[in-house]
Amino acid sequence: MDAKIVWLFAFVAVYWAYCLFWGFRGAVRARTSADYFVAGRSIGIWVFVLAATATSFSGWTFIGHPGLILRDGLPYAFASFYALTIPFTGVLFLRRQWALGRAFEYITPGEMYTDYYGGNAMRLLTVLVAFLFSVPSLGVQLRASGDLFNVLTDGLVGIEVGMFALSAIVMVYVAAGGLRSVAYVDCAQCILLALGIVALGSIAIHFSGGWSGFTSGLSGF
Repeated sequence: MDAKIVWLFAFVAVYWAYCLFWGFRGAVRARTSADYFVAGRSIGIWVFVLAATATSFSGWTFIGHPGLILRDGLPYAFASFYALTIPFTGVLFLRRQWALGRAFEYITPGEMYTDYYGGNAMRLLTVLVAFLFSVPSLGVQLRASGDLFNVLTDGLVGIEVGMFALSAIVMVYVAAGGLRSVAYVDCAQCILLALGIVALGSIAIHFSGGWSGFTSGLSGF
């Protein structure tokens, strides 16, 4: 077995162990339904910021965006301006949303909409929209994870095997720990995403012939 595959399995094992740790820890601390579904209304602001950042920048920015630039060329890179609007929007509205949440104990958008508009219709619509978006998105990401395992292991791990293995880990820690486990796993994902983006950029510049080669290559477009 190649050394890269051994390192891959080692890092994946450590990451999955971290996920399961927070799943079981969340299960122990979830003594009420509020503890399970909204983490006892005690998620800190930095946990929220890291988790929201990881959710916003996960699949498309880290994997899909570089791949589309590689396939379609530099013109597609202008889509990065769209990615910049995500954190900028968060900076504009995060403080206000956080203040409203602290003042009125809002955790989910459905709670805020229900209180503002009155009745549960808006809450149900919020859940419906989230469901219709999350199910296809989750299916695409799980399938992509299976493809990624297959490529990184040079075919040693099949697409379906990698996909179902990751699905099992996600199901266990989410079902066991609730929102608290999801939030703290997303914190680690945010850090890994930041490191991965820097690493991918460094690798791309290295194989472009260094900074001079990278800039000269861009000038050829």
